[in-house]
Amino acid sequence: MDDLVGLDRLVDNTAYLRGLESDRNKLRLQRVPLTLPKPKRFSALWAAAEKTYESLCEQQPIGRKLFQQFLLTSDPQCVAAAKFLDELSDWSFAEDGTKEKAKQRILSKFCQPQSQTFLSYLTAEDVKLCLSHSDKNGEAAMELMREATRKFLKERPFLEYMKSPFFYRFLQWKECERQQITDRYFYEFRTLGRGGFGEVGTKLLMRINMF
Repeated sequence: MDDLVGLDRLVDNTAYLRGLESDRNKLRLQRVPLTLPKPKRFSALWAAAEKTYESLCEQQPIGRKLFQQFLLTSDPQCVAAAKFLDELSDWSFAEDGTKEKAKQRILSKFCQPQSQTFLSYLTAEDVKLCLSHSDKNGEAAMELMREATRKFLKERPFLEYMKSPFFYRFLQWKECERQQITDRYFYEFRTLGRGGFGEVGTKLLMRINMF
């Protein structure tokens, strides 16, 4: 009797494992259409791309995110610039009650020469103007720092970014955007019911993990 119970369990376990393997194979096939394009397809895309800092690193969300990731893996100057832009974004969306604190935090972290995250590309005149505007006109101080950061990033960091794997990933995503959405990007989640016109079901759009 015990042998029969053990045999039943073995059969059940074998069937279960085969089912898992079948699910893995099915999922693998579903992911194939979502594989990012190969580099050989990039020549025409890159030739047609607008190669400006504003377009690639500010206006396009994917490009802005990848450029920020590139900066965080670069030298300390670029890391400080990335952190400044992140905090500047938080400041711009802050409520009136917290905006002043956010501004003072930015000035103390990025506009003080003794700070470890000081924006070293700021000139002495820039620092003087930022601190002089800090009490009367915080908007002017933030804009001055923003423009100095943009001027710095548009030069060497931007050129290095376009040679990096992060920009390679950006081109992959631009090619992916050009592809037509078809049924291969969907899979059936479940059947809700059957009626006179056939089955009614739900489908989910497969998503690609970007980062």
